[in-house]
Amino acid sequence: MGTFTDRYSKPLPGWVSDIKEGVKFKVISSIASQACREGNIPALRQLLIVFWPFVDEFPKIIRRGCVKFIKHELITDPGNADDLLSLLVLADKTLTLIERDEADHRELWIKAAEAVGLTYQDLEQYPIPLVKKLIAEMEAWADPAAMFLRFAAVEIMAEVASWHFLESQQFRQAVGTKGSEWFLAHTEHGDESHESLTYRLAFAFRESGITHEEASALIQPLIDLFVEAAENAVMTVA
Repeated sequence: MGTFTDRYSKPLPGWVSDIKEGVKFKVISSIASQACREGNIPALRQLLIVFWPFVDEFPKIIRRGCVKFIKHELITDPGNADDLLSLLVLADKTLTLIERDEADHRELWIKAAEAVGLTYQDLEQYPIPLVKKLIAEMEAWADPAAMFLRFAAVEIMAEVASWHFLESQQFRQAVGTKGSEWFLAHTEHGDESHESLTYRLAFAFRESGITHEEASALIQPLIDLFVEAAENAVMTVA
């Protein structure tokens, strides 16, 4: 309950850490993760190629999502007018910040690819079915809260994988300083992480609240798609 801005400002529930722990388990247990930590260059190249269509598209997904949620009935309900303007300004500012950062991260992905011997042309390949499904799922939402939870899933996956890979000296040696920049960008946060910001927006736009089970049901299937796509990519070079 409360206003949009009240819900945005509330401390996040403790279960958001439980969700991240579940993601960590999936990432750490994966064959693809082990290949990266071993500094397996062929596997790293394949992963950079396979996920490029998603990385390339993600800033555009954020922008399209911003346009779509402004048209949602929650936003256009006159009963919400008193509190809505401040939240719309906040949401637009936050999404614009995230979109800009993700566009920068897109460039860092290209640098990581170059660090392991790939060219931009190598990246420009048609997306595999699992990545196509991942992109489609990112935009398959019924209300703004679900959209923001999907964005949170991407940020969680990027941060968890980056921390796990960077802990490995073999990985750091394989990609070098240039290739580490994308991963470092997802472990070094400013005042607040993208994950936290997107969670806050999800809660702000859901007056009835969000349960652990509901958030998990939206986030974990996307994580599973990321992991499955990564496993399939690595298997092609095993």
